[in-house]
Amino acid sequence: MNPQTKSTSLSADLNNFIYGVSRRNFQNAPELTKIGISLLKNFPAARDAVLEYFAMVFHDAVNVSINQVDYETDSSVNGSLESVSMIGPELCNLGEAWAPFIAPWCINLIMNIATDKANIPNATLQSIDPVRVLLDITTQNLTLLNSEERAKCIDMMLGCRACSWAVGWVGRAEPALVAPRALALGPDAARAVLAHLANHPPALFHVRAALVELFQEAIKVDSQADKKREVIPYLLNLASKSDIVLKALTQDIENTLTDEVMERLCAICAAHRHSGAWEGVGPASLVTLLLRSDIHCLFLLLKHAQKNLFCRQLLEYLLQKLEYECLFPDRNVPLLTSAAEEIEIVREKLLTGNQLEQYSVARILILVCYNLPSEFVSTISYLLQHSRNDTTLALLVRIISGTITMHTPNDSTEISTDTERYQNFIKTGVEYALRESMMSDTQIKRCFIEGSVPEDEKTYLHYFCLNIITLLRWESSNRVSHLRTRPIGRAVESNLQRFGAALYEYASLLRIRTPYTMASLPEMPTCHALAEVLDRIDMSGTKAPPPSVEAIIKVVQATVRYFFRCLHIQDILEKMRGVQSACRVLRKLCVHSKLARGAALRELLEAATLREQRALGSRAHAHPRHADPLLLHLNLKHGPITQLTQSHTSVFHAGIIGKGVRKASSQDDGNAIPPILTTNNELLMGALMSCMDGNSGIVEGATSISLLLVELVSPDVMYNGLPWPDEDFTKVSIERELYMRGALERSAECRAALRRAARARPALCLASALLRAAAATLLHRLRAHLDRHTQSAEIAREMAALSELLTTMTLGQLLPHPLSHMLELAPELTASELVQVLRDCLWNYTRDHVPSPALFTCDSTGLHWRDPSTCKPPATYTDTLRLIIQKRISKLGHLYPIMFLNLEKEN
Repeated sequence: MNPQTKSTSLSADLNNFIYGVSRRNFQNAPELTKIGISLLKNFPAARDAVLEYFAMVFHDAVNVSINQVDYETDSSVNGSLESVSMIGPELCNLGEAWAPFIAPWCINLIMNIATDKANIPNATLQSIDPVRVLLDITTQNLTLLNSEERAKCIDMMLGCRACSWAVGWVGRAEPALVAPRALALGPDAARAVLAHLANHPPALFHVRAALVELFQEAIKVDSQADKKREVIPYLLNLASKSDIVLKALTQDIENTLTDEVMERLCAICAAHRHSGAWEGVGPASLVTLLLRSDIHCLFLLLKHAQKNLFCRQLLEYLLQKLEYECLFPDRNVPLLTSAAEEIEIVREKLLTGNQLEQYSVARILILVCYNLPSEFVSTISYLLQHSRNDTTLALLVRIISGTITMHTPNDSTEISTDTERYQNFIKTGVEYALRESMMSDTQIKRCFIEGSVPEDEKTYLHYFCLNIITLLRWESSNRVSHLRTRPIGRAVESNLQRFGAALYEYASLLRIRTPYTMASLPEMPTCHALAEVLDRIDMSGTKAPPPSVEAIIKVVQATVRYFFRCLHIQDILEKMRGVQSACRVLRKLCVHSKLARGAALRELLEAATLREQRALGSRAHAHPRHADPLLLHLNLKHGPITQLTQSHTSVFHAGIIGKGVRKASSQDDGNAIPPILTTNNELLMGALMSCMDGNSGIVEGATSISLLLVELVSPDVMYNGLPWPDEDFTKVSIERELYMRGALERSAECRAALRRAARARPALCLASALLRAAAATLLHRLRAHLDRHTQSAEIAREMAALSELLTTMTLGQLLPHPLSHMLELAPELTASELVQVLRDCLWNYTRDHVPSPALFTCDSTGLHWRDPSTCKPPATYTDTLRLIIQKRISKLGHLYPIMFLNLEKEN
C-alpha cells in the first residue's frame, strides 16, 4: 500500500472512530474497538483518545457484568463484553515500548472502577471478566517496566484505599515491591493489601522478609530509635488484624527471636511501654495473638518464662484463656490446632523439658486430649512407653484425671458416664503401648551396630512394664486421689490376655531373637517385670468384670512357662523371687476359678514330665557338645555288613540306645533313681500347692493331680480303676506294670507329686493304678532274686522302690496299723520274706479292702482321715508279720510291742 492510500485509509478510520464515539452507542463497540486498536498501532497520536474510549468500554462492561439481570450476558449481544475480550490480548502484546503508557492507564482505570463500585463486595468485583482482563493487562505490562517505574505504579495503587484487592492481585507478580510498601501504610490499609496478597502462597516469603527487616531496623541502636521503635506496636497491631502478617512473624520464630534479640526487645519494651504508641500493646492483646499463633510461639514463651517474670505471668494468663475458650466447643483455637498437628514435638517436650515446661505442656495436652480423644489414647501410649521417671508418670496421671474431669462438676450425673467412656480410651492406650513396645523391641537400633549399648539397657517392653508397675503401686497405696477409681489397673485387667501372650512369648526359649535389636538382650528381666504386672492386678472379678476363659488359659500357660524358666536361673535369690511371683499369680487365678486350677495343674505336670525333666533332676545334665556319640551314629560308621566275618567293621557296638557305648564301670549312674528331695522339685510342689486353697481346694487339687499322673504315666486306659485284682492276674499285665513303674522311677517330679497327693488322703486312692504297678513289679522282681544277691545293685534298687511305695501308701493312710510299720520292718527282711509280706499283707489287704475315698471321713475342719479304731485289719493280713517277727525276735523284737501289743489287748 502506497503512502497516499495508507493516509487515506487512516483518515477514514479516524473519522469513523470519532463519529462512532460521539454517538455513544456501545452496540457498535466491537467495530470501534477494532478501529481503535488499528489506530494505536498505526497512529500513536490518537493514543489518548483511544485509551479513553477503551476506559469507557471497560466501565460499561463492568456495569453489564454486575447487573446481569438487566443485561444479556452473551458477548455477541453485549458489544462491551466482546470489545473487552479483544482489548485484553492486544494491550498485553503491544510490547515493552507501550508498557510505560499502558500500565499507568490500567492502574488509573482500576482505581476509578474500584472507587465507583465501592459499594460492591470485593469478591464480586474481582470475579467479573472485565476486571480480571484489566488485572491481567496490568500484571503483564508491569513485568515489562524497570524497577523504578514498577515502584511508581505500585505506589499509585497503594494510594487508593478502595483498590487494595487490586494491589494484592497485581502484587503477586512483584511481592518483593508490594510487601514493604504495604507495611508503610496504616494497619487497616496494610491489612487489606496483605490479606489479598495472602492468596498467593509464594508471597509469604517476601512478606516475612519485609517484616523481619522492619523489625530488625526498629530494634537497632541509633539516633532515630524512638521513632523507629513505634514499629513494634504497629507490627503487633497489624498481626492482630492480618493472618498473613501473624503467620509471617511466627514462622521460624526461634531463629528470629534469639536470646540477644530478646534482651534488646525487653529493654525497649521496658523503656517505651508507657508511650502513646504502646497503649494497645498489653497482656490481653498478646494473649489474643498467641491464641492465633502456632505451638512454636508457646515453646519460645516457655523458654523465656523460666527467667522472665512477665513471660511467666503471660504464660499463666494464656493457659487460663485457653481453658476458658475450651468451654465453648464450637470455637476453634489455632494454638490448640497447631499443638494437635505437632503432637509429637509437644510430647517430647513433656519428657525433656524443665518443670515449668512439663507442667505447662501437660495443661496443653489436657485441652488437646479433651477435644481429640484419639490424641488422648496416643498420649497415654506414648508416655507409658517412653517415660523413664516418676515425674513424667505423675504428669500422665494428671493428664488422665484432668481430661476426664475437665469442665465436669463433682455433683454432675454425667461424670460416671464420662468416666466409663474415658476408661475405654485408657484401656486402648495401654493396649497400644503394649503392642508398640513389643514391636519396638524387634526394630534394629544404631547403638547395637556401633557397639555402644549401655550396660543397664532394658527392652522397651521392660520399661513399659516398670511404668505400669509404678502406676499400679500408686493405685494400691490409695494416696493418689486421681487413681482411686483404678483406671490403670482396670485397663491392664481388660488387656489380661495380651499381657499373658507377651509373657508367654518372652519366656519361650524358641522365640525369634533378631540381631541388633532389643530382642537380643536377656529376656528374663522383662519376664520378671511382666510377671510383677500380673501379680499386682486383680483377677478375682470383685473389682472388675471377671477375666474371660481365653485370658485365663493364656495367663496360666504363660505363668507356667515363666515358672520353669525361673528354675534354670543360677542366682538363687532371683530364682526364688521369680518362682514366688509365678506362684502368687497362679494362686490368684486358681482361688476363684476351677477352670484355672485344672489348667494350671495340667500345664505344670505336663511340662514337668514331658519337657522340663532336666531342671527337675529326672534327666542327667549333659551339654550337647560334650555328650557321648550316639550308638546309632557309631554303628552307621561301619559300612556294609557284607565285609569280612567277625571283623571289627562288621560287629555292632554293645551299648544303650541313646547313650552310646556302655561304660566300663558296672555301676551306671544314669540308671540310678533320681532323688525327689531337690530344690526344684520342692519349688514345683510349691507351685502345685499354690493352685489349691483351703482343705476342700487341696483335696480337689490333689485329686486332679492323681488323675493327671495316671493319665500321663499309664500307657492305656485299661486297668486304671480302684480295685486290686488277684496277684496271679499281674502275670497278664506285667509288661504294662513294668512300663508304669519305670516311668515313675525315671520321673522324680511324678513321685514327688504322688507323695504330695498322698497328704490329701482321699486323692491317693485315684492313683491306685500307679501303686498297684509298683507293688506288682516288686513282687515279681523280688521273687526272682535270691538271698545271696542282697548286696547287688539291683536289689538295692528294688529296696529303694519298696521304701518309696510303703512311704507313699502309709502317708495316704492306705495301710492301717500295724501294716503301716512294714516300712520300718522291710530293711531287715530277706527277699523271700519281702515277697511273702508284700503278697500276704499288702496285696491281699488292698485286694479285699479297695482303696476308695469312701473309706475316709471328713471332720468339722474339713480334714479327711481314717479312724484307726474302725479300720483294724483282720489277723489274716497281719499273721505273716507276726510270725516273721517272732521267728527273728532277737533282732526285730523291739517292733513287736509297737505293732501287736495294743492289738492283742483290744482283741
